[in-house]
Amino acid sequence: MTKPTDPPSDLDAQLEQAVREAEQAVDAVNREAPGAGEDDGSDPPDAAARISELEAQVAELHDKRLRALADLENMKRRVRRDIDEAVMRRTQELLLRLLPTVDNLERALEAAHVGDDAAVESRLAQLIRGIEMVRDEFLKALAQEGIEPVESVGRPFDPQLHDALHQEDSQEHPPGVVLREFEKGYKQGDRLLRPARVIVAGPGSKGTGASGGE
Repeated sequence: MTKPTDPPSDLDAQLEQAVREAEQAVDAVNREAPGAGEDDGSDPPDAAARISELEAQVAELHDKRLRALADLENMKRRVRRDIDEAVMRRTQELLLRLLPTVDNLERALEAAHVGDDAAVESRLAQLIRGIEMVRDEFLKALAQEGIEPVESVGRPFDPQLHDALHQEDSQEHPPGVVLREFEKGYKQGDRLLRPARVIVAGPGSKGTGASGGE
């Protein structure tokens, strides 16, 4: 969308031209006034009528300019309102996709409190499964928005995608390979939303596996 600018410059140019002509007409009247010069017998031009005409033209152009400025401000307000409404609709759509994740989490927590002490292990298994379902539901909602996790563990450290917290020597991986994730990173298409915070194999690592990933 083209950014709104000031009213067309030709309107200002017309206004300036009319002002210049009015000034020239005034100068002509002053030159023809008594004592301004010798009378050559010719009739003076009808400068007064021309001044009135130019004054009316200046007033009209000034009014047009004010209306153009008002229209510009109205257009800016409409554009801002349309943008705000579009953002609100998009936010509502995203929230509607995420709310089922909250519902599943509520169900998982409710299931964890059902039963007696003899069913603790069963409730724990249900809770784990419920949390896994919530995670899967949430990742599915993100994927519908084009948001995907950044691949990290077992891959070479990439400062464009990863934020190294510290290094640890490893017997299974060569130096410079991501060992663990502290926080997952996410990207939307080619744009990084958040880097993954990771632990990286240090220089004393003895692993000989391929550093390109598992």
